[in-house]
Amino acid sequence: MNPYWLIGLSGAALIVATFALMAMMRLSVSLKTSQAHERWLQGQLERVENEQGSIEAVLAGLGRHMDGFDQKLVLQLQRLEHMETRFESLATQDDGDRSFGHALRLSAQGRVTLQELVNDFGLSESEAQLLLRINNPS
Repeated sequence: MNPYWLIGLSGAALIVATFALMAMMRLSVSLKTSQAHERWLQGQLERVENEQGSIEAVLAGLGRHMDGFDQKLVLQLQRLEHMETRFESLATQDDGDRSFGHALRLSAQGRVTLQELVNDFGLSESEAQLLLRINNPS
């Protein structure tokens, strides 16, 4: 064997080993960069999941709040329907001079007091107050 041939072969092996070492270093750097990106993305994902949980909690609270408003609205509508029915029945009822229509005319003219509406026409106090407020807003 020729000694130059061994030197050439060892030189070539050294060059291949150097390239392999450089490739491994690049892979190592790439792996570390990928791991850093993965950790960053994982942190972002956790932040988004936390925000999503907060939003879900707020929406659940808002839903409960809206349910309460819905219940109050239903009660108000029922009360309004009751008042309308009561006014209609009082308006169509004919007791001579003591009818609701007469009370309505007198209150529109400002010629009747709250107590007179209650005593003379059989209205409840809240109905009499409402009638007076409607006809005399000041």
